[in-house]
Amino acid sequence: MAWYRRPMDAPYFLTVWACLVGGIVFVFSASYPLAGRPDASGLAGNPYTYLLQHSQHVVLGLAAMLLVSYLRPQTIRLWSAPAFVVMLGLVAMTFVSPWGVWVKGAARWLDLPGLPAFQPSELAKVAFVAFVASTLASKDERRESSQRAYLQVLAATGAVVVLLLMQPDQGMATIFILISLSMLFLAGASMAWLAPLAMGLAGGGLLLAYMVPYRWDRITAVLNPEGSIHGAGYHNMNMLISLSRGGFCGMGLGMSPDKWHWLPAPHTDSMFCVIGGELGFIGAAMVLLAIGLLTYRAARIAMASGNAFAWYLTLGVGAAIALQGLIHIAVTTSCIPCTGLTLPFISAGGTSILSVSIAAGMVLSVSRYCNKASTE
Repeated sequence: MAWYRRPMDAPYFLTVWACLVGGIVFVFSASYPLAGRPDASGLAGNPYTYLLQHSQHVVLGLAAMLLVSYLRPQTIRLWSAPAFVVMLGLVAMTFVSPWGVWVKGAARWLDLPGLPAFQPSELAKVAFVAFVASTLASKDERRESSQRAYLQVLAATGAVVVLLLMQPDQGMATIFILISLSMLFLAGASMAWLAPLAMGLAGGGLLLAYMVPYRWDRITAVLNPEGSIHGAGYHNMNMLISLSRGGFCGMGLGMSPDKWHWLPAPHTDSMFCVIGGELGFIGAAMVLLAIGLLTYRAARIAMASGNAFAWYLTLGVGAAIALQGLIHIAVTTSCIPCTGLTLPFISAGGTSILSVSIAAGMVLSVSRYCNKASTE
């Protein structure tokens, strides 16, 4: 397979860069009330704490994105399976090793010696997309039968979902399932079995939620937030109130009052509420436009790649980023239960920023390297 290098896709890179820079502004706006609160001894906090941390994460993310963009797609493919296996091991370590960090009854973080604490499931998401892309590409290249390739994808999905449910993290498990189903659909899997599978998984997810009271409360809160305002619906109502304050033009940057006491994790889980409250419908529409542009450019890059793996990889990354962004927005608008997923490239979170930046770097890698035969 002959490849040549060309300039990376400028619209995609600039959109990612704009989201990362805008994220620095909004993380500061959303976090300074929390960071500036007095500590247990009564000393004032530092309102710039999250700003400085997030700025460092953005710089690291940009560096990782540019570094990955210079890797050839075949190199990414070569390391996709080992990376996925390693990530599965790290996810398992969160609840079976002494380095797992337990927060509110869930073990989703690792604190390995010499490294900052990180969330392995975020990095596993990137490795998962690359692994599935390689597996589906082998079908198109006649290295594997379609049936065997689909079974491998389903087995990999099942393995990571089981580990995530053991943490437990049903929200992250759901995003892995949606990515898998999306890529199987793009691979041409028959709807005769894909649709029943999707409906069965949806039913299984509801059953799992019903078995855990707090998860079921979140579902009922979406259906009737006013009726459960003193329980699970409290956050739903506050997120809707925050968005409604923004109107069309917003209250102004830094002026949302809800981030002081009422929004849950305003710099991460409720980031879209802060943007909608301070920039109004215009700001919210700009976020949706950015997600749409990233998805569109990923599709254009995939169509020009001329290579099966590059095609699946780019569309898989595009689907993963779009799904996570839309799920975050759906949560903040009380369309679906709370999941704890961040807004890609904008919300705070070192592992989240690093993972989506690596994913964006893989898209830029495909835009740099193209099958030479397809352009002659």
